Amino acid sequence: MSLADTLLQCVQAQSALLDEFIQALEAESASLLDEPSNLTLAELTLRKNDYAERLSLLDRDRVRLLGELGQADDAAGIDAVCAVHPELRTAFDALFERVGRASRLNRDNGQVLRTFMEHNQRALDTLHSLISQDLYDARGRLRRP
Repeated sequence: MSLADTLLQCVQAQSALLDEFIQALEAESASLLDEPSNLTLAELTLRKNDYAERLSLLDRDRVRLLGELGQADDAAGIDAVCAVHPELRTAFDALFERVGRASRLNRDNGQVLRTFMEHNQRALDTLHSLISQDLYDARGRLRRP
């Protein structure tokens, strides 16, 4: 098997794993709309971290293979490899499309999570301010404002 064939398999494996990651991000998005529990959020984070680790390993393989083909892991290097091995172009284009989609989903989910966390923090701040006040009189009755 040639280096170009091995690179093609690596890029295709990245795309397949990104498809799974995208499904996980879509499930996370749906879960975030249902106001998830802390346990659910922790599980989603672990799942995303697992995908990130596995994708990182494939990234290293791709970088190594491009290097062995005499190219850097950048747009110019990928274009140069695809010029010599045109069968790689479709695989790289599919990979880039998936990376863009995963990035957008992850960014959007992050924004929802930030909003969720800010809301929770405001609620905690409100509770804290109420707790620090004397809400009850000496007889245990609620003080009137």
